[in-house]
Amino acid sequence: MQKANHARGLRFLSKLAFITTVGLISAAIAYQAPAQTVVTDPVGFITLTATGATTTAGLYNLWSLGMTQVPVLRGLTTQITGKQVTLDQALSPGQYNESNTVGSTKDPSYFVEFTSGPNAGLMDDIVSNDTAAIYTANDDSAYEAAGVTYKIYPHWTIGTVFGPQNQVGLLGGTSGSLADDVIVWNPLTQTTVTYYYKNGGLSGGTGWRSSTSASINTSNAVLYVDQGIQVQRKTSGNISFLLVGAVKLSNTLSVIVGTNSVGSGFTFAGNVFPAGIALGSSGLYTGNNTTGLNGGTSGSLADDVILWNPATQTTTTYYYKNGGLSGGTGWRSSTSASIDASTNQIPLGAVAQIQRKVKGQFNWTMTQPFVQ
Repeated sequence: MQKANHARGLRFLSKLAFITTVGLISAAIAYQAPAQTVVTDPVGFITLTATGATTTAGLYNLWSLGMTQVPVLRGLTTQITGKQVTLDQALSPGQYNESNTVGSTKDPSYFVEFTSGPNAGLMDDIVSNDTAAIYTANDDSAYEAAGVTYKIYPHWTIGTVFGPQNQVGLLGGTSGSLADDVIVWNPLTQTTVTYYYKNGGLSGGTGWRSSTSASINTSNAVLYVDQGIQVQRKTSGNISFLLVGAVKLSNTLSVIVGTNSVGSGFTFAGNVFPAGIALGSSGLYTGNNTTGLNGGTSGSLADDVILWNPATQTTTTYYYKNGGLSGGTGWRSSTSASIDASTNQIPLGAVAQIQRKVKGQFNWTMTQPFVQ
């Protein structure tokens, strides 16, 4: 549930691969000392591909990151009071503090995930820490309590995903109009922020920049793990690279916004898992539009789940049909009210563009689609 409470079937990617390595390590910590078990998350990679442009307008690709950075700390909470989360181990003061990530703006460098309890999968930004506790961006005391397990992760950033010097090889340019774009959607404001790699020009230096400033380094701009990323490729030739990280285990809570006065309620929700998520087992539809998507007797009345195909530059729209005179009930596509689409997937590395048509956000409990 990070960021959103403040400020957050078909082939859609041409190549996606995933491997995991051993996630259980035993080591002796001293001479003749007994062996101790150190548990780590499985690690591996996915391959993300940006399809090359065939027109001067460029081609769009929608990515989910599909991996987390490797957790840096895990354990048990001993108390949760307001925004203070007391942990079961000593910390170095300030080690998880917000940092100056974009110019003089302070942004979170780390986030916490509560991995057990009634809202397992809840994520929140870390603002600061002292020797005993972390302080989160939101009050999580109504959702979790003492004794639940947690993990602390570094955030992905523009630099850690694409390389601080654009090592993945996107098209750079002396201005944003000439370079490939990395476009990030803010569901609260229903607006985008666009990043590009500046490789020259008379002023502003070189490096990652946003469309609003050619001189402020944005390499450390945060990319949320459950946030979809849109890449506009403006030159021919596909670009593929490996995103190496840890496997997201257990369920994940991701905020889906409702309609509001600013926009029409779009959320670009990234698949956080290195596996496809079937619509029927996704947890998106619960039968209650305060905890899940709003169903309807037709696609025009229900919330939409829109999947993008970069090869054809087209979308397929799904909705949950909950009644009507014909066609039965269940997941359907906009092209057929009678064909069951429950086994169609939000693929590995793909984004579900969700259009909410009623007010009120909900926490999507994204169910882990594989067995540990």
